[in-house]
Amino acid sequence: MKKLFSSLFLLLFLTSCDDGDLVITSFEFDDVDLQLCKGAKPNEFVFFKINKTINETISYSFISETFSDVTVTSTPISIDLSEDSNNLIYRSFNIPVTIDYFCSNIPPSEIIIVEELNGITGTSEILTEIITEDDDDGIPAEQEDLNGNGNLEDDDTDGDGIPNYKDQDDDNDNILTSVELPNDIPDNDNPRDTDEDGIPDYLEEDDDNDGILTRNEDADENGNPRDDRDAVSGKLFYLDAASTNVAVAVDPVLDNTIKTTFRTTVSINDLVFDGNNQNFEDKNFSFGFRDVTIPKTTKKE
Repeated sequence: MKKLFSSLFLLLFLTSCDDGDLVITSFEFDDVDLQLCKGAKPNEFVFFKINKTINETISYSFISETFSDVTVTSTPISIDLSEDSNNLIYRSFNIPVTIDYFCSNIPPSEIIIVEELNGITGTSEILTEIITEDDDDGIPAEQEDLNGNGNLEDDDTDGDGIPNYKDQDDDNDNILTSVELPNDIPDNDNPRDTDEDGIPDYLEEDDDNDGILTRNEDADENGNPRDDRDAVSGKLFYLDAASTNVAVAVDPVLDNTIKTTFRTTVSINDLVFDGNNQNFEDKNFSFGFRDVTIPKTTKKE
């Protein structure tokens, strides 16, 4: 039977033929992470899973000039299996193996391959897509859906073209949202609202409601209102409605550096092993997926 599996939560049956050949009808790599290494050849990559319980692995090595696990593919990269450069290999070993077996130029010498199966024909499909994006500003992306319509892309408080969930400064006042959230009130997790007008500081362009935009209460005009204080009171101009500072004209500093999670899914279709195994049932199966998160880089504070 042919069956497409969304992950390798599959059943492994190992028996011996009369002639001593290895017979596997399907794979089992339950709760095993999909991992990736650069291969020894130019543009070579190796996806692999290690089942430490019974000392087995499954790996897929391939050559590709376009693959990257942090680059979105609009359609899956399709690669035919071959014996020399793009191959699927199942192996069992005498002892447990580690990531070094695939990611080291010289595998440990004490490891002995007990059994091996080679995929001789089939087609791989490798798809990389973005599954989450977040500015990591202290507000989960799903909570920045101010319109409540489930579409994060059309929530743009400050009109700068950057939706709030990707915008580290949601009100364009040149102060990070993550800085404007804490209210310093014990046992109160509500966002800070300096002028108590019902609009939290991180969504308001004039935090103290003194008629001067927060970003323009930047006396030294360095793009950071947080280092501009009244010489007498010591209070920050942008949080003190009673201050007598003169407004200056400062442009917003746009910053949409975000934390992005990429997911790469690997599938093998129409798989045929070499002559050692004619009873393999999982002609189409998936390795599952591998997530990579690229953290944001904060440019201003």
